[in-house]
Amino acid sequence: MEKYIETSLLSIINQSFENFEIIIVNDNSKDKTIDIIQRFQSNDNRIKLINHNQNLGVYSSRVEAILKAQGEYILLMDPDDMILNQNLFRELFNYNIKYQLDIIEFSVFHQNEKKNLIYLPNIHEFNHYHNFKKNILYQPELSNIIFYKPNSKNYSENICRTIWNKLYKKNILIKTINYIEKDFHNKFLVAADDTPINMITFQYANNYSNIFLPGYLYIIRQKSITNGIKENNHLKLITINYLMYYKLFYRYIKDFNKNLDYLYYDLSCFKSNLLKLKELNIVEYIPDAFKFFNSIINNKKCSKDFKNFINNLVLYFNS
Repeated sequence: MEKYIETSLLSIINQSFENFEIIIVNDNSKDKTIDIIQRFQSNDNRIKLINHNQNLGVYSSRVEAILKAQGEYILLMDPDDMILNQNLFRELFNYNIKYQLDIIEFSVFHQNEKKNLIYLPNIHEFNHYHNFKKNILYQPELSNIIFYKPNSKNYSENICRTIWNKLYKKNILIKTINYIEKDFHNKFLVAADDTPINMITFQYANNYSNIFLPGYLYIIRQKSITNGIKENNHLKLITINYLMYYKLFYRYIKDFNKNLDYLYYDLSCFKSNLLKLKELNIVEYIPDAFKFFNSIINNKKCSKDFKNFINNLVLYFNS
């Protein structure tokens, strides 16, 4: 991240609101990232650095930073992104003083690294800042709005699942970490950790609101963990990651008595994941995948349409 970390840090350090700490987890980087961080650290005592002797992945790094944090609220950032608005922290602080919120979401811009263009998010991400008739959402409505509605294309009715455009109360994140780590080996959560984190934080949070304040610039990199060309070992890890992610999602739906059909949208990518298991010869996880399928089908809350959907997945895999 040596190409991005300085810009990212400057966007934080130059905030008009100054009463915060910066916790950086250096996940065993091999470039000059650590040198840049230490240069900033020598001039700013708000910066706290955690170094890993081996690469543990994005989720484990986030967890370590959250547990280390002393503040009441946490904003999670990726190292290749930046904060656009110099007054973002102050605006969030003032908004929270007024409403005492557990989660505050703010709007974002995207930048395509290859085309070097900055643009507004897609319609789903843009519209949802305006679609609530109330300023604040409370439970139980809040815990359901994180899900996409089955067979619906109107995604703007739902909360964006991204983690880096929200301010969270720390105790909500701690509850989420404790839930995920009950029986979930976090070393597999190396990608797409936004969704499992958010669906659980939105279960534990008492309230939520959003402000249409373009505060964050998300960089779409060609060689990111999701977009980049991957070696076989990396592809294996990502594939296992998604299998574990689906199982966590299913456990969550059962534990918190959610509609099983919420899995519809999230399992839509499972075809490619199953074929990838086969292609990469990760045979030890194939029985696990079918065991997972059977547990869904045998669930009494599984609708007829959903059973047909799962059976078609199995047929697709076996063909």
